[in-house]
Amino acid sequence: MTPEPARTWVRRHPLAVFFGLAYLFSWSCWIPILVSGGTVRPGVGWPTDLPGLAGPLLAAVVTTAVVDGRPGLAAFWRGVFRWRIGWWWLTVPVVLAAGAIGMLATGAPVSAAGLSEYPGVPADLGPVLTVVVVFVFNGLGEEAGWRGFAAQRMLRDRSLTETALLIALAWIPWHLPLFFIMSTFRGFSPGALVGWSLGLVSGSIVLAWLFRGSRGSVLLVAAWHTAYNFTSATPAASGVPAAVTSTLVMVAAAVILIREWSIRRRVVPAALRRGSPS
Repeated sequence: MTPEPARTWVRRHPLAVFFGLAYLFSWSCWIPILVSGGTVRPGVGWPTDLPGLAGPLLAAVVTTAVVDGRPGLAAFWRGVFRWRIGWWWLTVPVVLAAGAIGMLATGAPVSAAGLSEYPGVPADLGPVLTVVVVFVFNGLGEEAGWRGFAAQRMLRDRSLTETALLIALAWIPWHLPLFFIMSTFRGFSPGALVGWSLGLVSGSIVLAWLFRGSRGSVLLVAAWHTAYNFTSATPAASGVPAAVTSTLVMVAAAVILIREWSIRRRVVPAALRRGSPS
């Protein structure tokens, strides 16, 4: 395929290209760890899965460059760093984090220092720098792609529910190599795997809702993603805090789906009535 036909094909199938590149970039970082027998552990800086988490961001940049050129890239980066949203949206990640940390302070068996023990990040960075690193790689690295590119395009002609579920279908298997290289994933039982998948689908729904409601703020969804990971996937949040956080996200996703179904149930018949002959 010559360069111009290849560029034309990419422009016709940007989402397929994006998802393919996201897998390529991420797995090319994770599979060598698997082949070498390495294990990514909380609080240990090497080997690390962090560069692979930025695969969706790199995929979005490459696909946008081919499809939309420099103007498209400029618009993409503006969207990534957009923060012109209502300040009340900040309560979402803040309450999520504060709620779990509050539980730690009132009886959880692990101290808040456990927040520094994040997979692939050296514990001696301390809690603040750990949050910054995770926000850049895990938050922006993923959300600039899954939401900033994929959801941005899919929401143009798909419902929020369809968008969230389609992204989740790609997002779940994207994690596959991590189940072989991360110590926190290796011990998953079949039941835990089902629960993790349900939590990810629920997170996809909540993130799509946040992204749409905030007029496309990648910073907001990256903050939510980062807060959720710290309050559900670190030693500090193990046990009750993680269970409560995950349950709240699943409940929120159910509420969003019910609301979207209710709105669609009212809107579609109304549109049909307007379009019917008199």
